[in-house]
Amino acid sequence: MRGRYSVRVTYPLLLLALVLGAAVLLGWLGVTGTRETSLDLLGRLTEQSTERMRLVVLRNLQGPRKVARLNADLIRNGQLELDDVRKVIPLFFAQLESFEQIGSVLVCNADSDTMWVERQPEGGIRVAIYESGKYDGTCREWSLDSEGNIDGDSIGAYPYSPPDRPWHKAAMAAPREGGWTPLYPWATTDDTHRIGTGRAMAVRDDDGKVMGLLDVGLTVDELSTYLQTIEVSPRGMVFLVDGEGRLVATSAKGASLTRDGALIKAIDSDDPAIAAAGARVQEGLESVIHDGHAFGHATFEGTSGENYLLSTEKLEVDWAPDWTLVTVIPESDLLSGARKVQGDMLNWGIVIVLVAAAGGLLLALSITRPIIALRRTAESITEGDLTAEFAGHGGREFRQLATDLSAMRDGLKERLELQGALEVAMEVQQHLLPSDVPTSRVLDIAAFSTYCDETGGDYYDFPDLSGVEQFEDGSLLIMVGDVTGHGIGAALIMATARASIRTRLKHGGSLGKVLADVNDVLHEDIPGGRFMTLLAMVTSPDGSSFSWAGAGHDPPLIYDPIKDDFEEPDGGGVPLGIVSGEVFEEYNAEFVEEGSILVVGTDGIWETVDPDGEFFGKERLRTLVRDHRDGSSDEIGKAIISSLNEFRQSDRPLDDVTLVVIRKLVPGSGNAV
Repeated sequence: MRGRYSVRVTYPLLLLALVLGAAVLLGWLGVTGTRETSLDLLGRLTEQSTERMRLVVLRNLQGPRKVARLNADLIRNGQLELDDVRKVIPLFFAQLESFEQIGSVLVCNADSDTMWVERQPEGGIRVAIYESGKYDGTCREWSLDSEGNIDGDSIGAYPYSPPDRPWHKAAMAAPREGGWTPLYPWATTDDTHRIGTGRAMAVRDDDGKVMGLLDVGLTVDELSTYLQTIEVSPRGMVFLVDGEGRLVATSAKGASLTRDGALIKAIDSDDPAIAAAGARVQEGLESVIHDGHAFGHATFEGTSGENYLLSTEKLEVDWAPDWTLVTVIPESDLLSGARKVQGDMLNWGIVIVLVAAAGGLLLALSITRPIIALRRTAESITEGDLTAEFAGHGGREFRQLATDLSAMRDGLKERLELQGALEVAMEVQQHLLPSDVPTSRVLDIAAFSTYCDETGGDYYDFPDLSGVEQFEDGSLLIMVGDVTGHGIGAALIMATARASIRTRLKHGGSLGKVLADVNDVLHEDIPGGRFMTLLAMVTSPDGSSFSWAGAGHDPPLIYDPIKDDFEEPDGGGVPLGIVSGEVFEEYNAEFVEEGSILVVGTDGIWETVDPDGEFFGKERLRTLVRDHRDGSSDEIGKAIISSLNEFRQSDRPLDDVTLVVIRKLVPGSGNAV
């Protein structure tokens, strides 16, 4: 054949056939490989989205849990008196303003007098009050103004019996730390009843007598509204179902959660995708283990014939309700990119075939020249020249690539500048913390602090008391605090608090007065929703006793080696920065026994969680102190930090961790300074 036809015909035809064959083969491999890769990525995306939304839901449930525990401590300590439930309105109003995760705060005293403050869907806050022996057994509602005061006349009234309400029954049946109420319609004067749940508990004295009941709740509509602010994928959604398959919340806008005043099952939803996903969940899914969590996986076809990927995961935390999170994502959300790649590959294949027939060498040169230019610029950047410019020669893709690479270069410059700023901020904050611990003839002291970011909100300090008349020479002051959140914002609040504390100490006064004045400063300076817990403790010169005052911070943990027993003194006030004008009490405790150990820390210790969501807890902390009681304070602290890292299976914590350990020295033990 070669002898019959001119090479001007055969060679171009052979070249065209080779290019066309290569284009077809590469196109087929690209199409099949792209789809398989896209499906794998979509499966991973659903798992990641499900886990991310699970953490979002748990953060929302933490709000009611923390506020319920805070109010329970106030009642047990006598700082929240319930003889007149109307007096509690300002505190509950401030809590609603500070915690966006909660929708209502309720309290009931021993006489069944009940009051709750509730956030309204249209904005504003209401208060509802039931007082036994008044209003003919009805509960009345009023609106509250922006200061938390009752505004105008009563909105309305309705018959009410606290013992018959679900929150009352759940609180009486719950353990000491509380439990969740079933989902139920909340009482209201409105025509439509909101459905929600709450963290309910009965606060009892040492004799087991009920001092009061608490319920801190959130509604399914509020939870749905929050879920709708987080995008899973362009057309993906998430929803929550309870143990009976009822819809608890959904990110799908317009999807109904209730019908005739009651929650509906997911399988009965008016949203076709939710109904189809609910049917698959109800049938049961094959579970697999991924990153320490159990995921259920399935696919189903929607009413329009489109395929959906489905992933489920239980909340799997012992203090959370028995809810399951369901993520639904259409395949087309990711495969649309694959189809676009397929079309682009076909178009470019045709172009390549035509151009190769006309002149492969020219095409090669036109492709290699801009690539070489981009590569040379990239080499200059890797050598440190961040001013090098990418030249956009060649086709549209090369110009766009040059633009994208220039944007990457600019982004790299900004990241380097930001990293430098964070390093400076970290260096400044590290200088704010003590460089070493104070020395003492009678006390062995060690301190540790680890931030989960470059900067954080944990704080500890040993301010100098020399020149402060209220304290004897040789007294030692220990400050340990925890600002909500972490990062730059928390670090700024921590620095402000440190400056305020040190300035205020120069004027003398009791620890309680110092905390009260610092609280007023922080209340004016820090934004709403932020606050700081703080523990201030002064040891006597001989180390035999100490006095302390707390602002929402866990009290010190004391270990007596003679009795082999732990003591955690009662006392403490509300966190700093929430309400101005607070009064903080000062308490005293003994530290007599030689070898006694005192531990002060932040909640990043006992609230550390392992990959399964289990909390480290204070019991493990007590066990570590007991097991290492013969070691120095430094050895005890290092053992705690090492155990935390092993428990979470990571050296980097999810929350800031700060720890101060003080050990009463034993004469002649070799530990004395």
